[in-house]
Amino acid sequence: MVKVVDFKKVVLIGTIFFILGTGFLVERLIFFNQTARAVLFRYSKEIISFNLPILSGGSANEVFKIENLIRFSYPLFAVISVQEIEDSPAYEDDAIVIDYNQDVQKAQKNSQLESQNEYIEFQKYFENSTQKSGFYNIEVMNQTDYKVDVDTLLKTSFKIFNGKKPSILIYHTHTTESYNTFSQSLVYTPGSTDRTLDFNYNVVRVGEELKKILEKQYGYKVYHSKEINDYPEYKGSYSRSLKVIEKYKSEHPDIKVFIDLHRDAIGSGSKKMKVSTVAFGYEVAKVMLVVGTDKLGLFHPFWRQNLLFAVHLQKNLSKICPQITRPINLSAARYNQHVSPYAIIIEVGSNGNTLEEALRSCQIIAKALDDTIMGR
Repeated sequence: MVKVVDFKKVVLIGTIFFILGTGFLVERLIFFNQTARAVLFRYSKEIISFNLPILSGGSANEVFKIENLIRFSYPLFAVISVQEIEDSPAYEDDAIVIDYNQDVQKAQKNSQLESQNEYIEFQKYFENSTQKSGFYNIEVMNQTDYKVDVDTLLKTSFKIFNGKKPSILIYHTHTTESYNTFSQSLVYTPGSTDRTLDFNYNVVRVGEELKKILEKQYGYKVYHSKEINDYPEYKGSYSRSLKVIEKYKSEHPDIKVFIDLHRDAIGSGSKKMKVSTVAFGYEVAKVMLVVGTDKLGLFHPFWRQNLLFAVHLQKNLSKICPQITRPINLSAARYNQHVSPYAIIIEVGSNGNTLEEALRSCQIIAKALDDTIMGR
């Protein structure tokens, strides 16, 4: 008697083994391989941002959002790669998933005046507060194979002040990055969601707030470029922002500190993640410092000095509010930071945070910047 093979069962079993085998290979060949992890992280944002044709379909875009998948869905990766220091805690942001809809947008628009009043109250409370923490925790998400000794960096003295406070340039490589706040000028084009040309609602507004605080409360001369570098074309943003930097360096040689101010992008569509904490009784956006290197072969003589700057800035941020910091991102890319020993990317919140939360963070960032520049 000939036994009939159930073809559907064979296909099903084969598919299950294929999926399990693929998962095993991905885990062994990528997540346990430092070089593969670095490449994966290096190009994940580029794959998402440039909306490559291969990822043109909506479902494909969701599948290939590699960075978010790794950050929030693969704890093993976070444990392995978050930093070079032995026995360090794993990187886990307090990510909050929020759902956007028109009613929420309308309610936020109607409550803007109330939010402004709350911000004024937060500012007064912060200025009058003596709350300081003696605790700080420095974490580095190292996307390179360079060895990083945070303890040594912390023991290395850092000071930019030399009898005169240095001038500061704030600029935005991704100028149109916006927050969860209503705007009539939102830009909806392929590959450029969560962006607006309205300076009242994007990172330019945050940069203007930081400039105002640094000038009025701490006595710095601050230049703020509002040049749009990422629209109408996103690709080439860093080439355009480099021209902005070179222009300001040429016209204002007193500039020593270069801050590329961004906000992060976590999640997609109606589901986005915000990174926030509570400081002085109010919700504030978390802050991530990004430091580039010469790992891709580009000239960058200052990346170690930039990392030293970032570590001490992270220390001072943590002293004011230990929960506000996210791990320092040490990247293989250069990000134009070869222009100065004191160049840094500061990412204030994400596309899930409100503008008000980002504005509140500026008080803490400004104080930490002053402490770092003055060598405190």
